[in-house]
Amino acid sequence: MDVIVQAPALGASKVEIYQQLKRDVLAVLEGEPDRVAQMATIVCLCVQAFPGWFWTGFYIVDTVKAAAGIKELVVGPYNGTLGCLRIAFGRGVCGAAAETRTTQVVPDVHAFPGHIACDSRSNSEIVVPVLDAKGDVIAVFDVDSEQFGTFDEADRQGLEAIMQAVFAA
Repeated sequence: MDVIVQAPALGASKVEIYQQLKRDVLAVLEGEPDRVAQMATIVCLCVQAFPGWFWTGFYIVDTVKAAAGIKELVVGPYNGTLGCLRIAFGRGVCGAAAETRTTQVVPDVHAFPGHIACDSRSNSEIVVPVLDAKGDVIAVFDVDSEQFGTFDEADRQGLEAIMQAVFAA
């Protein structure tokens, strides 16, 4: 691999960090068709770009259960403490993102109806639905923070752009 991934410049804005992160993700993943490799790489680069994130990873649609009519996510590549193993569509923040196909930005997870506390230190969260080229939900990308109000519109736009560029292209 001839790609050099650099840490974001000191004092870079969140928007600038996401722009660099997207460039790095696309450069590293160029020609890589395997979804697990793609997901693991995205997690790694996100954690490097945003070291304050508490838990970063994917929950993948369980295709075996989906074939039986059961909508459920199973934990995929991630970095952080032990994650929940399975989450039903519609349950918690991840399940809401999968069910509604919309990004969930939650400044206080304790105020989110039905929040699943995989780790009690989590206080804010963003979950981005991951769609394939056909527009089907294949996963969600979940990020937790120990701080309240960590995630905002810049995070939503930046993460959605990365997921779109990698998985829906």
